[in-house]
Amino acid sequence: MEPSGDSVRILCLRNRPDGEGFADPLGDSGEFAVTTVDRRERGLSLLDDESFDCVVGDADHGLDLLSTVRERRPDLPYVFVAREDDADAEAALARGATEYLDCRSDDDPLGLLAVRVGNAVASDDGDAAECRENDSYLQKLYRTASDAELTFEEKRRRLLTLGRERLGVDVGFVSRIDGDRFEVVDAVGPHELLQSGRTAPLSETYCRKTLDGEESLAVRDAASEGWADDPAYETYGLGCYIGTEVRVDGELYGTLCFADGPPRQRSFTDSESAYVELVSQWLQYELEQRADAEVLRRQNDRLEDFASVLSHDLRNPLSIAEMYLNAAERSGDAQDFEQVRDAHERIEELIEKLLTLAREGEARAQKTPHDLSETIADAWRTTETADATLRTADDPTVEADGERLQQLLENLFRNAVEHAGRDATVEVGALDDGSGFYVADDGPGIPEGEREAVYDHGYSTGGGTGLGLTIVRHIADAHDWTVSVTESESGGARFEIRGAVA
Repeated sequence: MEPSGDSVRILCLRNRPDGEGFADPLGDSGEFAVTTVDRRERGLSLLDDESFDCVVGDADHGLDLLSTVRERRPDLPYVFVAREDDADAEAALARGATEYLDCRSDDDPLGLLAVRVGNAVASDDGDAAECRENDSYLQKLYRTASDAELTFEEKRRRLLTLGRERLGVDVGFVSRIDGDRFEVVDAVGPHELLQSGRTAPLSETYCRKTLDGEESLAVRDAASEGWADDPAYETYGLGCYIGTEVRVDGELYGTLCFADGPPRQRSFTDSESAYVELVSQWLQYELEQRADAEVLRRQNDRLEDFASVLSHDLRNPLSIAEMYLNAAERSGDAQDFEQVRDAHERIEELIEKLLTLAREGEARAQKTPHDLSETIADAWRTTETADATLRTADDPTVEADGERLQQLLENLFRNAVEHAGRDATVEVGALDDGSGFYVADDGPGIPEGEREAVYDHGYSTGGGTGLGLTIVRHIADAHDWTVSVTESESGGARFEIRGAVA
């Protein structure tokens, strides 16, 4: 009988020595279309090249065959046929069989096979299919996340691609959120506004509502769920969306999201939401590992700073002190003793600055409001400024750790006097855009090509320790400020600290 177009297509894989294929008679009814293959390799090739609704595994060593089929087609219904010496139902189902047929104890195995095939195919449209699909993607997630040959960026991109496939959507992306600033860090998919590097106000994105709850935000049909007049829907036009927040060491990093233009026909399932959560947890773990590695790198850099100073910077003044001490013992000249005293003072200064540099890398600053003018006065009083003149132009309130803010100003004042001279004029004031403050002097300034190098450990053009501006950069980093150098109105150096004013 010629099978109809609605026939269930069965691939029967067997290597039994008996004649007709066990499932072949099912094709007589027209309800089933049966293809029987006695050679394993040929059957697997057909499985790759053609479309079947169900596999019937009727072979010796059936568990091996089942595992091979599951590797190629994890979601395809599979009926495991057991004969003498074959595995039991528990073992077959654990390997991924959809149904189990024991020919050893059934009087009508062929009739029961038709039932088993029907059940397997029917279950493929329900929860069983969902479970198999979820298991398949979880295996792919694990293989990707544990692949030591892939970089973090490659793994992230592959998991975004897998998420798109798992959820049946066009777009997957990771965002970075800083205040009201939303930035796409990585993305897969064709949406023009959701590409790496694109930014937007957080208030105009779907992600803002992702942050409102403890669970993922899932939207099946944005237009019918109250998003029609929302700025996010008007900007991005996403009909469906699922997203969850990503935290690093307890602090908000951003979001992991998947979306599409058209709405979904059904809501996101619990297993789909769980998959998104798993990817976000992997992302969180990897980001925390990278942050820890960066902390370790900085600690190693500070150890190198210690080693550099101890092996070189301290050696010079120690040698000078020893040389003049020997001379003083012979001559008794007061000038030789003064040189020894100066060398010891330089050693003390180096040690103090190096310890400060080490401390500045230990923790983020605890910020409270401070009147800049009061801290300026304290810093000027505790800095050796010779005959220099201080001018203050404004008095903004700065969000800072008071002690660290004073240390920053002390180092900038000392730097100004060292390079602009004992009679330098130093000015402190608010930046025009209100984001921070500046410290300027009337000295020779810093050539444009050297302005980034001034923060490097050991950089000095005026006989200083070469650590002062390194400390300034570390203090600024601890506050999440930025520090840059430009030219003052008088041609000297002007250091601008941004992000300090609330």
